[in-house]
Amino acid sequence: MATAARAIILQDNKILVMRRNKQSGDYYTLVGGRIQDGESPEEGLVREVKEETGLDVTSAQLVFTEEHRAPYNEQLIFLCEIIPREDVALQEYSEEAALNRHDFSIHEPLWVPVRAFSQLPFRTPQLQAAITKALSRGFPDNPIKL
Repeated sequence: MATAARAIILQDNKILVMRRNKQSGDYYTLVGGRIQDGESPEEGLVREVKEETGLDVTSAQLVFTEEHRAPYNEQLIFLCEIIPREDVALQEYSEEAALNRHDFSIHEPLWVPVRAFSQLPFRTPQLQAAITKALSRGFPDNPIKL
């Protein structure tokens, strides 16, 4: 199985999430995805964020790791700095844009107020709880295994 890199991106008291809609209904996750062969986790993160949002990551700090989250063996969660922009959109060349066109599923990046984050139907509740805690108490200096 593969490893995924995911981004926690904060701007103006908002957090960037990916709204997904599949046959089972709406849910939310962090922006990011599979690290390709030959990529470092940071390179995969930068590529995925660019593909899914158009944003440029300027720095990334590993803050959480999650094991055995299908379809990934491991997820690496980074707190990211970006070049600030309000508008986010899937890039036309991204896998997610192709799925939106042909698969009847939705992938939509959007900014959500930090205060509303804990109420979202999030894909991984344990990660959501860790992020919610970190939003109020600060993110860890060393990665925490969830």
